[in-house]
Amino acid sequence: MKIYERHFIILSIVMFAIATGLFVFALLFIKDTVKPSATPQKPDIVKVPYFVIVDINELCRVEVEERKWENIVLHHSATDEGNAHNFDEYHRETMKWEHGLAYHFVIGNGKGSGTGEIEVGNRWKEQIHGAHTTRMDLNRVSIGICLVGNFEEDNKPTENQFESMVILVNYLTKRYKIPKSNIIKHNQVRKKHTACPGKNFPYKELLEEID
Repeated sequence: MKIYERHFIILSIVMFAIATGLFVFALLFIKDTVKPSATPQKPDIVKVPYFVIVDINELCRVEVEERKWENIVLHHSATDEGNAHNFDEYHRETMKWEHGLAYHFVIGNGKGSGTGEIEVGNRWKEQIHGAHTTRMDLNRVSIGICLVGNFEEDNKPTENQFESMVILVNYLTKRYKIPKSNIIKHNQVRKKHTACPGKNFPYKELLEEID
């Protein structure tokens, strides 16, 4: 074998060894730097209570002549759950009230409607007097707002219910120039004793939020 042939063979072996080494090194490098992704984790699910910032002007808009409202009377439903539709059926079918739902507005607690959801009753849309107190003279000039829940027990309105109530009451007092003194609880109506809206209703806190 000629000497240059021997050198060529040796050089080829060396080049093959170098190429093999580089290939192995590259595999190790990729293994260390590009690790396989871990088993995909499910994202944490955060349950956010229902609360939608609404256009309060649009919500309270009516297509008929507005009444001269002078008071706001606050109620609780004295039930753990419910919504405007449920109460309307009861008032219409059981109580036999022609116009159904006694209140003008119902604010949900998440059990029947969204927590903090403001439902507008037909009495408001048609500007019909309420049926939420035993005094008809008061009903004729009073806006009835009912929060779903029983606040005579240990629970209070949800945070969203309270925020919605503040927004609604603030709007109505400004729109109809209703003084704070005319924002009353149902149990302040002097004719028939009632615990409504319950001992845990945040009446003082509400008044503090009214501008």
